[in-house]
Amino acid sequence: MSPLTKIFVVLLVVLSIVSSAAFVTYVNTVEDARKAAETANQALALKNQEAENYKAAAEDATRAATENFKTATAQIEQMKQARDAANKFVADRDAELAKAQSQLALQSADLSRLTEALKSSEDTKSKLQDMAASLRTTNDTMTKQNAEQSMTISDLTNKLEVTERERRFLAEQFAEAQNQSGKLGKALKDMGGNVASILETPTGLAGGAPPINGVVRATRTIAGIPYATISVGSADSVMRGMEFKVVDRDSGKFLGVLTVDSVEPNEATGRLDGPAIADVRAGVEVRTQL
Repeated sequence: MSPLTKIFVVLLVVLSIVSSAAFVTYVNTVEDARKAAETANQALALKNQEAENYKAAAEDATRAATENFKTATAQIEQMKQARDAANKFVADRDAELAKAQSQLALQSADLSRLTEALKSSEDTKSKLQDMAASLRTTNDTMTKQNAEQSMTISDLTNKLEVTERERRFLAEQFAEAQNQSGKLGKALKDMGGNVASILETPTGLAGGAPPINGVVRATRTIAGIPYATISVGSADSVMRGMEFKVVDRDSGKFLGVLTVDSVEPNEATGRLDGPAIADVRAGVEVRTQL
């Protein structure tokens, strides 16, 4: 055999061995591939099933999402409407608030004016109350003075009536005294007496004294002699030497005689003499005529 043939044979053998090995390897590989393909097909089937499940779940989720989207869209629309209504309400409230604030400002200004007016009114009221209190005090004073004046007028009226009665009585006594004086003057002339000299001599100090009444104001003893001061004087026609009978007005008891030593316009002082001069005290009466 030629070398080329040998080489060719060797190559053929080698190729045959390689081909056999490759075929065995291929067969093994194909079996493994078939098994792997079956396993892959099973896994694919599972994946496909899972994909179908996922697709169904996705479709359900899509439908639910669509429904939720619709619901959310409706809710959003409602919320928009509610927001618009709330915005309108807030705008209306803002307008009302602005109006209320304007009214409040006006009311505050009115309140300030009213407060000032009230303060002025309270000041005026206080002044009026002070004036009323002053007027009440003045009225009370005038009422008291009026009552006192009424009492004084009543007292003066009574005194006037008494004085008028005494005046009429004195006028009657004076007329009678004039009549008696005329008769006495004529009688004295008939008896040869000097009427002028008799008239110049002080008279009316004892029993012939005019009716004068008073009270003892005070008593005292001077050099062992009892004296008393009485409430009538020269303004009441009291003269020095005139005699007053001292009488206790409560019991009417005669206490003694006061002979005037000194005379003042509204009082006189004299010596006391009599049965009960120890009982003479302030307030007992003195009279020229009993």
